[in-house]
Amino acid sequence: MSAYEAWLEAKAREEKARDDRIAAEEEIVKQFGCKEEGSQTHKVDGYKITVTGKINRTLDAAAWDSVSDKVPANLSPVKYKPALDTRGLKYLKQNEPDIYRIVAEAITAKPGKPAIKVEKA
Repeated sequence: MSAYEAWLEAKAREEKARDDRIAAEEEIVKQFGCKEEGSQTHKVDGYKITVTGKINRTLDAAAWDSVSDKVPANLSPVKYKPALDTRGLKYLKQNEPDIYRIVAEAITAKPGKPAIKVEKA
């Protein structure tokens, strides 16, 4: 068996295992319930089961800009933090090497995991 065939088989097993885990999680939630936000712990048959409800929140920057002046600064629930503009960084590396060298002192770069995609032709 080739490495790419082994990859396809492993990927299929992985997807089946993920689907089985998700089905089990859904059954646990059906059985024990789930708070909208926060955790509940249940002890059953020698197991400790914790179900944690989550709410994913995002900020609409334009909407925030339109209301932020109505909120006292010390009560603002919004924080701004620096974020790396990868496109701009690549531009500097290619076109402005002197500036890039300065900026690079504040950047940590490490290789990521390679992405693999295998499909039957």
